[in-house]
Amino acid sequence: MEADSRPPFRVMLRMEVHPGRRQEFERTWRQVATGIAREPANRGQKLVRSVDDEHVYYVFTDWADEPSFRAFELSEAHVENRRRLQPFRRGGEMVVTETVHDLPPTPAAGTGTAAQDAADRPSPGSATGEPLAFVGLGNMGGGMAHRLLAAGRTLTVHNRTAAKAAPLAEAGATVAASPAEAAKGHGVVLLSLADEAAVEEVLFGQVAEVLAPGAVVVDTSTVSPAYARECAQRLDRLGLRRVEACVVGNPFQAREGKLRVYTSGEQSDIARVGDILDTLGAQVVHLGAPGTAATLKLIFNLLLGAQVASLAEAVAYGVAAGLDRDRLLASVAGSGFSSVVLRFRAELMRKASYEPAFFRSTLMEKDLRLALGDAAVAGVPLPVLDSVRERFADVNAAGDGDKDASVLLEHTVRDGGAKAVS
Repeated sequence: MEADSRPPFRVMLRMEVHPGRRQEFERTWRQVATGIAREPANRGQKLVRSVDDEHVYYVFTDWADEPSFRAFELSEAHVENRRRLQPFRRGGEMVVTETVHDLPPTPAAGTGTAAQDAADRPSPGSATGEPLAFVGLGNMGGGMAHRLLAAGRTLTVHNRTAAKAAPLAEAGATVAASPAEAAKGHGVVLLSLADEAAVEEVLFGQVAEVLAPGAVVVDTSTVSPAYARECAQRLDRLGLRRVEACVVGNPFQAREGKLRVYTSGEQSDIARVGDILDTLGAQVVHLGAPGTAATLKLIFNLLLGAQVASLAEAVAYGVAAGLDRDRLLASVAGSGFSSVVLRFRAELMRKASYEPAFFRSTLMEKDLRLALGDAAVAGVPLPVLDSVRERFADVNAAGDGDKDASVLLEHTVRDGGAKAVS
Protein backbone atom coordinates (compact mmCIF):
# COMPACT_ATOMS: atom_id res chain seq x y z
CA MET A 1 0.00 0.00 0.00
CA GLU A 2 1.34 3.42 -0.91
CA ALA A 3 2.33 5.78 1.88
CA ASP A 4 0.24 8.86 2.57
CA SER A 5 0.81 11.35 -0.26
CA ARG A 6 -0.49 14.45 1.46
CA PRO A 7 1.97 17.35 1.65
CA PRO A 8 3.47 18.21 5.04
CA PHE A 9 2.33 21.87 5.04
CA ARG A 10 -1.09 23.40 4.57
CA VAL A 11 -1.89 27.11 4.58
CA MET A 12 -5.40 28.34 5.37
CA LEU A 13 -6.80 31.77 4.53
CA ARG A 14 -10.17 33.33 5.26
CA MET A 15 -11.60 35.84 2.79
CA GLU A 16 -14.70 38.00 3.04
CA VAL A 17 -16.13 39.02 -0.32
CA HIS A 18 -18.27 42.03 -1.24
CA PRO A 19 -21.99 41.23 -1.65
CA GLY A 20 -22.79 40.69 -5.31
CA ARG A 21 -19.18 39.90 -6.26
CA ARG A 22 -19.14 36.16 -5.58
CA GLN A 23 -19.17 34.98 -9.18
CA GLU A 24 -16.44 37.41 -10.23
CA PHE A 25 -14.38 36.43 -7.21
CA GLU A 26 -14.75 32.72 -7.90
CA ARG A 27 -13.86 33.18 -11.56
CA THR A 28 -10.76 35.21 -10.67
CA TRP A 29 -9.79 32.73 -7.98
CA ARG A 30 -9.85 29.87 -10.50
CA GLN A 31 -7.47 31.85 -12.68
CA VAL A 32 -5.21 32.59 -9.72
CA ALA A 33 -5.32 28.95 -8.61
CA THR A 34 -4.22 27.81 -12.07
CA GLY A 35 -1.12 29.97 -11.70
CA ILE A 36 -0.39 28.72 -8.20
CA ALA A 37 -0.69 25.13 -9.43
CA ARG A 38 2.28 25.77 -11.74
CA GLU A 39 4.55 26.34 -8.73
CA PRO A 40 6.78 23.25 -8.48
CA ALA A 41 6.23 22.87 -4.73
CA ASN A 42 2.46 23.41 -4.81
CA ARG A 43 0.39 20.30 -4.19
CA GLY A 44 -3.03 21.75 -4.90
CA GLN A 45 -5.56 24.21 -3.53
CA LYS A 46 -9.22 24.26 -2.65
CA LEU A 47 -11.77 27.06 -2.31
CA VAL A 48 -14.63 26.41 0.14
CA ARG A 49 -17.61 28.71 0.79
CA SER A 50 -18.84 28.98 4.37
CA VAL A 51 -22.24 27.45 5.13
CA ASP A 52 -22.85 30.17 7.73
CA ASP A 53 -22.07 33.21 5.57
CA GLU A 54 -22.17 33.05 1.78
CA HIS A 55 -19.70 35.92 1.54
CA VAL A 56 -17.00 34.10 3.52
CA TYR A 57 -14.58 31.76 1.77
CA TYR A 58 -11.78 29.54 3.04
CA VAL A 59 -8.78 28.86 0.85
CA PHE A 60 -6.55 25.84 1.49
CA THR A 61 -3.22 25.57 -0.32
CA ASP A 62 -0.92 22.58 0.11
CA TRP A 63 2.85 22.71 -0.23
CA ALA A 64 5.71 20.25 -0.31
CA ASP A 65 7.43 22.04 2.57
CA GLU A 66 7.33 25.29 4.51
CA PRO A 67 10.38 26.97 2.89
CA SER A 68 8.75 26.58 -0.53
CA PHE A 69 5.60 28.29 0.69
CA ARG A 70 7.57 31.09 2.36
CA ALA A 71 9.49 31.72 -0.85
CA PHE A 72 6.23 31.87 -2.83
CA GLU A 73 4.69 34.21 -0.24
CA LEU A 74 7.42 36.78 -0.99
CA SER A 75 7.33 36.35 -4.77
CA GLU A 76 6.06 38.86 -7.33
CA ALA A 77 3.51 36.24 -8.46
CA HIS A 78 1.91 36.23 -5.00
CA VAL A 79 1.82 40.03 -4.89
CA GLU A 80 0.05 39.98 -8.27
CA ASN A 81 -2.45 37.42 -6.98
CA ARG A 82 -3.30 39.70 -4.07
CA ARG A 83 -3.74 42.63 -6.45
CA ARG A 84 -6.17 40.68 -8.66
CA LEU A 85 -8.29 39.50 -5.73
CA GLN A 86 -8.28 42.81 -3.84
CA PRO A 87 -11.34 44.36 -5.62
CA PHE A 88 -13.60 41.55 -4.42
CA ARG A 89 -12.69 41.68 -0.75
CA ARG A 90 -15.18 43.39 1.50
CA GLY A 91 -13.75 46.78 2.47
CA GLY A 92 -10.44 45.75 0.92
CA GLU A 93 -10.08 43.22 3.71
CA MET A 94 -8.40 39.86 3.76
CA VAL A 95 -8.23 38.17 7.15
CA VAL A 96 -5.33 35.75 7.11
CA THR A 97 -5.05 32.99 9.68
CA GLU A 98 -2.06 31.50 7.83
CA THR A 99 -1.39 28.89 10.47
CA VAL A 100 0.97 26.43 8.85
CA HIS A 101 0.09 22.94 9.98
CA ASP A 102 2.13 19.77 9.96
CA LEU A 103 -0.22 17.12 8.63
CA PRO A 104 0.23 13.86 10.56
CA PRO A 105 0.58 10.79 8.36
CA THR A 106 -2.49 8.64 7.92
CA PRO A 107 -1.82 4.96 8.71
CA ALA A 108 -2.02 2.81 5.60
CA ALA A 109 -5.25 0.84 5.36
CA GLY A 110 -5.12 -2.85 6.13
CA THR A 111 -2.21 -2.67 8.57
CA GLY A 112 -4.27 -4.20 11.36
CA THR A 113 -7.73 -4.75 12.68
CA ALA A 114 -9.92 -1.82 13.65
CA ALA A 115 -9.78 -2.97 17.26
CA GLN A 116 -5.97 -3.14 17.16
CA ASP A 117 -5.70 0.28 15.50
CA ALA A 118 -7.95 1.76 18.18
CA ALA A 119 -5.94 0.09 20.91
CA ASP A 120 -2.75 1.59 19.54
CA ARG A 121 -4.12 5.13 19.84
CA PRO A 122 -3.93 6.73 23.31
CA SER A 123 -7.34 7.72 24.58
CA PRO A 124 -7.89 11.35 25.69
CA GLY A 125 -6.42 11.84 29.12
CA SER A 126 -4.51 8.56 29.16
CA ALA A 127 -1.14 8.84 30.88
CA THR A 128 2.06 8.58 28.87
CA GLY A 129 5.51 9.31 30.23
CA GLU A 130 6.38 10.50 33.72
CA PRO A 131 4.03 12.90 35.53
CA LEU A 132 4.77 16.58 34.97
CA ALA A 133 4.27 19.79 36.93
CA PHE A 134 3.41 23.05 35.17
CA VAL A 135 3.52 26.44 36.89
CA GLY A 136 2.24 29.58 35.14
CA LEU A 137 -0.96 29.29 33.11
CA GLY A 138 -1.15 32.56 31.23
CA ASN A 139 -1.94 32.73 27.52
CA MET A 140 1.09 30.69 26.46
CA GLY A 141 1.46 28.56 29.57
CA GLY A 142 -2.21 27.60 29.56
CA GLY A 143 -2.01 26.66 25.89
CA MET A 144 1.06 24.50 26.43
CA ALA A 145 -0.50 22.79 29.45
CA HIS A 146 -3.62 21.98 27.43
CA ARG A 147 -1.41 20.54 24.71
CA LEU A 148 0.38 18.25 27.14
CA LEU A 149 -2.91 17.03 28.57
CA ALA A 150 -4.27 16.35 25.08
CA ALA A 151 -1.14 14.30 24.39
CA GLY A 152 -1.96 12.09 27.36
CA ARG A 153 0.48 13.50 29.94
CA THR A 154 -0.35 13.44 33.65
CA LEU A 155 -0.17 17.04 34.80
CA THR A 156 -0.25 18.91 38.11
CA VAL A 157 -0.66 22.65 37.59
CA HIS A 158 -0.63 25.90 39.52
CA ASN A 159 -1.35 29.50 38.64
CA ARG A 160 -1.33 32.58 40.83
CA THR A 161 -4.82 33.45 39.58
CA ALA A 162 -6.64 30.24 40.41
CA ALA A 163 -9.46 30.78 37.89
CA LYS A 164 -7.03 30.21 35.02
CA ALA A 165 -6.46 26.65 36.24
CA ALA A 166 -10.15 25.75 36.11
CA PRO A 167 -10.27 24.78 32.38
CA LEU A 168 -7.24 22.55 32.90
CA ALA A 169 -8.88 20.88 35.87
CA GLU A 170 -11.88 20.13 33.66
CA ALA A 171 -9.49 18.66 31.08
CA GLY A 172 -7.98 16.30 33.66
CA ALA A 173 -5.15 18.18 35.38
CA THR A 174 -4.63 18.16 39.13
CA VAL A 175 -4.66 21.71 40.51
CA ALA A 176 -2.22 22.53 43.31
CA ALA A 177 -2.60 25.35 45.81
CA SER A 178 1.01 26.54 45.43
CA PRO A 179 4.02 26.12 43.15
CA ALA A 180 5.71 24.00 45.80
CA GLU A 181 2.71 21.69 46.06
CA ALA A 182 2.60 21.34 42.27
CA ALA A 183 6.30 20.53 41.91
CA LYS A 184 6.87 18.39 45.00
CA GLY A 185 8.65 15.16 44.14
CA HIS A 186 8.47 15.70 40.37
CA GLY A 187 11.34 14.89 38.05
CA VAL A 188 10.28 17.51 35.47
CA VAL A 189 8.62 20.88 36.02
CA LEU A 190 7.73 23.42 33.33
CA LEU A 191 7.62 27.15 34.01
CA SER A 192 5.88 29.88 32.00
CA LEU A 193 6.22 33.03 34.08
CA ALA A 194 6.02 36.72 33.31
CA ASP A 195 9.44 37.99 34.31
CA GLU A 196 12.62 37.40 36.29
CA ALA A 197 11.03 38.45 39.58
CA ALA A 198 8.36 35.78 39.14
CA VAL A 199 10.95 33.14 38.22
CA GLU A 200 13.03 34.06 41.25
CA GLU A 201 10.05 33.85 43.60
CA VAL A 202 8.61 30.65 42.18
CA LEU A 203 11.70 28.67 41.17
CA PHE A 204 14.13 29.55 43.94
CA GLY A 205 11.58 30.52 46.56
CA GLN A 206 9.39 27.41 46.36
CA VAL A 207 10.05 24.88 43.61
CA ALA A 208 13.76 24.03 43.63
CA GLU A 209 13.81 22.71 47.18
CA VAL A 210 10.95 20.24 46.67
CA LEU A 211 11.89 18.70 43.32
CA ALA A 212 13.19 15.18 43.01
CA PRO A 213 17.03 14.89 43.00
CA GLY A 214 18.40 15.56 39.52
CA ALA A 215 15.09 16.99 38.29
CA VAL A 216 14.92 19.05 35.10
CA VAL A 217 13.40 22.54 35.05
CA VAL A 218 12.06 23.37 31.58
CA ASP A 219 11.83 27.17 31.66
CA THR A 220 9.84 28.82 28.86
CA SER A 221 9.83 32.23 30.59
CA THR A 222 11.40 35.14 28.72
CA VAL A 223 14.29 36.42 30.83
CA SER A 224 17.60 38.12 30.13
CA PRO A 225 20.48 35.97 28.87
CA ALA A 226 22.50 36.88 31.96
CA TYR A 227 19.74 35.72 34.29
CA ALA A 228 19.29 32.53 32.22
CA ARG A 229 22.97 31.71 32.73
CA GLU A 230 22.72 32.53 36.42
CA CYS A 231 19.69 30.25 36.84
CA ALA A 232 21.49 27.34 35.19
CA GLN A 233 24.49 27.77 37.49
CA ARG A 234 22.40 28.06 40.66
CA LEU A 235 20.32 25.01 39.80
CA ASP A 236 23.45 23.03 39.00
CA ARG A 237 24.78 23.78 42.47
CA LEU A 238 21.53 22.36 43.86
CA GLY A 239 21.91 19.16 41.84
CA LEU A 240 19.16 20.19 39.40
CA ARG A 241 19.18 20.76 35.63
CA ARG A 242 17.78 23.64 33.58
CA VAL A 243 16.59 23.46 29.98
CA GLU A 244 16.08 26.87 28.45
CA ALA A 245 13.08 26.47 26.13
CA CYS A 246 12.12 29.77 24.56
CA VAL A 247 8.90 29.46 22.58
CA VAL A 248 7.77 31.48 19.57
CA GLY A 249 4.15 31.56 18.47
CA ASN A 250 0.72 32.50 19.76
CA PRO A 251 -1.67 30.90 22.27
CA PHE A 252 -3.53 29.03 19.51
CA GLN A 253 -0.30 27.49 18.26
CA ALA A 254 0.65 26.63 21.86
CA ARG A 255 -2.56 24.65 22.27
CA GLU A 256 -2.04 22.89 18.94
CA GLY A 257 1.61 22.00 19.56
CA LYS A 258 2.70 24.23 16.68
CA LEU A 259 5.19 26.45 18.50
CA ARG A 260 8.80 26.94 17.52
CA VAL A 261 10.96 25.94 20.47
CA TYR A 262 14.54 27.19 20.82
CA THR A 263 16.60 25.42 23.46
CA SER A 264 19.83 26.06 25.34
CA GLY A 265 21.68 23.94 27.85
CA GLU A 266 23.26 20.52 28.02
CA GLN A 267 22.35 18.23 25.15
CA SER A 268 21.76 15.34 27.54
CA ASP A 269 19.22 17.38 29.55
CA ILE A 270 17.41 18.42 26.39
CA ALA A 271 17.32 14.83 25.20
CA ARG A 272 15.79 13.79 28.51
CA VAL A 273 12.78 16.08 27.92
CA GLY A 274 12.80 15.73 24.14
CA ASP A 275 9.38 14.08 24.02
CA ILE A 276 7.89 17.02 25.93
CA LEU A 277 9.49 19.58 23.62
CA ASP A 278 8.34 17.65 20.55
CA THR A 279 4.79 17.67 21.94
CA LEU A 280 4.87 21.44 22.32
CA GLY A 281 6.66 22.40 19.13
CA ALA A 282 6.39 21.82 15.42
CA GLN A 283 10.08 22.66 15.36
CA VAL A 284 12.69 22.28 18.12
CA VAL A 285 16.09 23.90 17.53
CA HIS A 286 19.06 23.62 19.89
CA LEU A 287 21.21 26.76 19.95
CA GLY A 288 23.97 26.01 22.42
CA ALA A 289 25.06 27.23 25.84
CA PRO A 290 22.70 28.76 28.44
CA GLY A 291 21.53 32.23 27.45
CA THR A 292 21.65 31.73 23.67
CA ALA A 293 17.97 30.86 23.37
CA ALA A 294 17.07 33.83 25.55
CA THR A 295 19.10 36.07 23.25
CA LEU A 296 17.30 34.86 20.14
CA LYS A 297 13.89 35.21 21.81
CA LEU A 298 14.66 38.83 22.71
CA ILE A 299 15.79 39.49 19.14
CA PHE A 300 12.47 38.15 17.86
CA ASN A 301 10.60 40.43 20.25
CA LEU A 302 12.73 43.41 19.24
CA LEU A 303 11.58 42.84 15.67
CA LEU A 304 7.97 42.41 16.78
CA GLY A 305 8.01 45.63 18.77
CA ALA A 306 9.59 47.52 15.90
CA GLN A 307 6.99 46.27 13.42
CA VAL A 308 4.06 47.14 15.68
CA ALA A 309 5.46 50.62 16.36
CA SER A 310 6.23 51.35 12.72
CA LEU A 311 2.78 50.17 11.64
CA ALA A 312 1.15 52.35 14.31
CA GLU A 313 3.08 55.42 13.18
CA ALA A 314 2.40 54.77 9.49
CA VAL A 315 -1.33 54.40 10.12
CA ALA A 316 -1.40 57.52 12.31
CA TYR A 317 0.21 59.46 9.47
CA GLY A 318 -2.22 58.04 6.91
CA VAL A 319 -5.28 58.82 9.01
CA ALA A 320 -4.07 62.37 9.65
CA ALA A 321 -3.59 62.75 5.89
CA GLY A 322 -7.20 61.74 5.24
CA LEU A 323 -6.99 58.03 4.42
CA ASP A 324 -9.65 55.63 5.66
CA ARG A 325 -8.19 53.69 8.59
CA ASP A 326 -9.70 50.29 7.71
CA ARG A 327 -8.74 50.54 4.07
CA LEU A 328 -5.22 51.66 4.95
CA LEU A 329 -4.68 48.75 7.34
CA ALA A 330 -6.06 46.26 4.83
CA SER A 331 -3.88 47.70 2.07
CA VAL A 332 -0.74 47.44 4.17
CA ALA A 333 -1.63 43.91 5.31
CA GLY A 334 -2.19 42.78 1.74
CA SER A 335 0.93 44.38 0.32
CA GLY A 336 4.39 43.03 -0.36
CA PHE A 337 5.65 45.13 2.56
CA SER A 338 3.71 43.01 5.04
CA SER A 339 4.55 39.89 7.02
CA VAL A 340 2.61 37.26 8.95
CA VAL A 341 3.19 39.26 12.15
CA LEU A 342 2.22 42.55 10.55
CA ARG A 343 -0.97 41.12 9.06
CA PHE A 344 -2.00 39.66 12.39
CA ARG A 345 -1.44 42.95 14.24
CA ALA A 346 -3.10 44.95 11.46
CA GLU A 347 -6.24 42.87 11.91
CA LEU A 348 -6.26 43.50 15.66
CA MET A 349 -5.84 47.22 14.97
CA ARG A 350 -8.58 47.23 12.36
CA LYS A 351 -11.02 45.68 14.81
CA ALA A 352 -9.58 47.58 17.81
CA SER A 353 -9.47 44.13 19.43
CA TYR A 354 -6.90 44.45 22.18
CA GLU A 355 -8.40 42.25 24.88
CA PRO A 356 -7.76 39.50 25.67
CA ALA A 357 -4.17 40.23 24.76
CA PHE A 358 -2.11 37.91 22.61
CA PHE A 359 1.02 39.68 23.88
CA ARG A 360 0.59 42.24 26.63
CA SER A 361 2.13 45.68 26.31
CA THR A 362 3.78 45.25 29.71
CA LEU A 363 5.60 42.17 28.46
CA MET A 364 6.60 43.91 25.26
CA GLU A 365 8.19 46.78 27.16
CA LYS A 366 9.86 44.33 29.54
CA ASP A 367 11.40 42.30 26.72
CA LEU A 368 12.58 45.40 24.88
CA ARG A 369 14.18 46.62 28.11
CA LEU A 370 15.94 43.29 28.67
CA ALA A 371 17.26 43.24 25.11
CA LEU A 372 18.49 46.83 25.31
CA GLY A 373 20.30 46.07 28.55
CA ASP A 374 21.96 42.96 27.16
CA ALA A 375 22.94 44.77 23.96
CA ALA A 376 24.48 47.59 26.00
CA VAL A 377 26.65 45.07 27.86
CA ALA A 378 27.77 43.77 24.46
CA GLY A 379 28.58 47.34 23.39
CA VAL A 380 25.83 47.53 20.77
CA PRO A 381 23.63 50.65 20.89
CA LEU A 382 20.01 50.23 19.72
CA PRO A 383 18.67 53.79 19.50
CA VAL A 384 15.70 53.00 17.24
CA LEU A 385 14.51 50.21 19.49
CA ASP A 386 15.09 52.31 22.58
CA SER A 387 12.55 54.79 21.24
CA VAL A 388 10.14 51.91 20.63
CA ARG A 389 10.57 50.81 24.25
CA GLU A 390 9.73 54.32 25.40
CA ARG A 391 6.49 54.24 23.41
CA PHE A 392 5.40 51.03 25.11
CA ALA A 393 6.41 52.45 28.48
CA ASP A 394 4.01 55.32 27.75
CA VAL A 395 1.25 52.85 26.91
CA ASN A 396 1.79 51.07 30.22
CA ALA A 397 1.88 54.34 32.15
CA ALA A 398 -1.46 55.26 30.58
CA GLY A 399 -3.04 52.12 32.01
CA ASP A 400 -3.13 49.91 28.91
CA GLY A 401 -0.36 47.54 29.90
CA ASP A 402 -2.64 44.51 30.02
CA LYS A 403 -3.93 45.14 26.48
CA ASP A 404 -2.30 43.66 23.40
CA ALA A 405 0.76 45.51 22.14
CA SER A 406 -1.29 46.52 19.08
CA VAL A 407 -3.06 49.09 21.28
CA LEU A 408 -0.02 51.27 20.61
CA LEU A 409 -1.91 52.43 17.52
CA GLU A 410 -4.58 54.17 19.59
CA HIS A 411 -1.96 56.05 21.59
CA THR A 412 -0.01 56.98 18.48
CA VAL A 413 -3.10 58.30 16.68
CA ARG A 414 -4.19 60.16 19.81
CA ASP A 415 -0.76 61.67 20.39
CA GLY A 416 -0.43 62.65 16.74
CA GLY A 417 -3.85 64.30 16.78
CA ALA A 418 -3.04 66.20 19.94
CA LYS A 419 0.18 67.55 18.46
CA ALA A 420 -1.58 68.55 15.28
CA VAL A 421 -4.16 70.53 17.26
CA SER A 422 -1.53 72.25 19.36
